[in-house]
Amino acid sequence: MLIKYFFYILGIYQSYLSQCFFKIQMISKFYIEQTLKELDKLYNSAPSQKKAIYYSKLSLLELCGWIEQSMDNIILYYANHKLKDQSNKKYLSKQIIGKIYGFTYDDHFRKMLIQTLGIISLEKFEIKLERRSVITQIKSILTNLKTKRDAAAHTHLKNVTISYDAPSITFNNFALIYALLKEIEAELKKQ
Repeated sequence: MLIKYFFYILGIYQSYLSQCFFKIQMISKFYIEQTLKELDKLYNSAPSQKKAIYYSKLSLLELCGWIEQSMDNIILYYANHKLKDQSNKKYLSKQIIGKIYGFTYDDHFRKMLIQTLGIISLEKFEIKLERRSVITQIKSILTNLKTKRDAAAHTHLKNVTISYDAPSITFNNFALIYALLKEIEAELKKQ
């Protein structure tokens, strides 16, 4: 009898934690904001052009990493809220999220959404978001950002004439992307 009661309480507690866990923001901005602000300070006080470029490239790479993690978190938190079977949660984590690296909408985020929601539900989801131009905006911003990221990640500074956005511009891009991801997150919570 005591064992049954223990498992009953454990089940209630796990359900409670699951509900609380979903209420936690899927997207956290505190650390990326602090990082980008710090890189902007370092950029503005850089003793050389070369170091300023380092801070520009690093701020861009940090933002792109944050976007990718935020997309993963959106999918993970949504699925953890909706899925009950542990094997499905594990599959989602390992086979869907774990096998997608990148942050563009169509090639990365949308693939995870399709595999999580299903194509029919995703179509309805995207129609709702597109009424506010969310999908068009995020595709455009992420495509532009990927081009910049690829240039930053696949070049070195010797004899390079590529210019990079200052961390303050990267911070402005972050603010736009954050707002769009929050809209996606809010719409996903309604599913």
